[in-house]
Amino acid sequence: MVEAGAVPHFIRLLEYPDLNVSEQAVWALGNIAGDGSELRDLVTNLGIIKPLIGLVKLGTSDAFLRNVVWTISNLCRNKNPAPKPEVINQVLPTLNKLMASHEDTEVLADACWALSYLTDGTNERIQVVVDAGTVPNLVKMLASSEISIVTPALRALGNVVTGSDNQTNSVIQHGGLPVICSLLSHSKTNVVKEAAWTISNITAGPQEQIQAVIENNCLPPLIEVLTHGDFKSKKESAWAITNLTSGGSLEQIVYLCSTGVLKPFCDLLDLNDEKAVCVVMDGLMNILTTATQQGEGDKVCELIEECGGLDKIEDLQSHENESVYKKALSIITTFFGEEEGVEETNGQEFAFAQPSATSAATEGGFNF
Repeated sequence: MVEAGAVPHFIRLLEYPDLNVSEQAVWALGNIAGDGSELRDLVTNLGIIKPLIGLVKLGTSDAFLRNVVWTISNLCRNKNPAPKPEVINQVLPTLNKLMASHEDTEVLADACWALSYLTDGTNERIQVVVDAGTVPNLVKMLASSEISIVTPALRALGNVVTGSDNQTNSVIQHGGLPVICSLLSHSKTNVVKEAAWTISNITAGPQEQIQAVIENNCLPPLIEVLTHGDFKSKKESAWAITNLTSGGSLEQIVYLCSTGVLKPFCDLLDLNDEKAVCVVMDGLMNILTTATQQGEGDKVCELIEECGGLDKIEDLQSHENESVYKKALSIITTFFGEEEGVEETNGQEFAFAQPSATSAATEGGFNF
């Protein structure tokens, strides 16, 4: 069809007086554009955008509009190369307006999918989408009861928070966190996984963003996922926890430990996934290092031992993967040496020291 020169004729038919004809042309062009970057660019270079957006403004039926928005989403798909900036700039206002004012489920879902494709790239590409004012509408879409809308909206917002701190802030400032956290309890496991992945990218940010995660009560449902989630969701939650321990303040790490994270976190050391096990051990190393700096390393060591974590780490010292056994060995030798743990003085157990009033942890130490 393309080689025979059909595309220019299909584009011409987009403005045909009989809407039944133009709808068939939309359908044909959508299928061609969705067949890869090369054909997508061919269709856009031949001038599809203006008449296609004109059909949206025409106020066509919902059934017709679904085809139009689906075709627009295909014009936003595929990378290597990504859609051209002029194409993106032309379709963004239409997509944003549809999310703000339309109610049809399929139209909204395809608009969200289009934005998920456009945000899957560099920070510069994400910024174009953010600057178009889409984030508030995506957050609104995230609260939908329709899974077909929630899934692409969550993917789009998840892509945004992989960007710069300012791009992540745009999601937080427009109320995205409470909705994302509520999705950690969703019935669909894929939504839970994506929500945990999104939060992991926020806890990878500065302490202000970590604090936003804490203040929006995201940690309890995140730990629930660590405990009872499916395999993939547990891995994403582990990343969220480890990222927090890596960049969080003392108070934030202390608060994390007070939420009961250690038991489900240590349980993940049994996962048959070397990368995930390494992520957990990195998190434990960060927690132990912070506790030790406050003179409370022994207390946390004891808690890890009580929940079976020490036995698991000791077993990992004989793991066939070099990264796994080296991390396990490092934790054991650094924090669980012979002189660590409970000491005895005249038959009495040594009491772990409480943080002094002048220590950095003036708001409390590792007290559980």
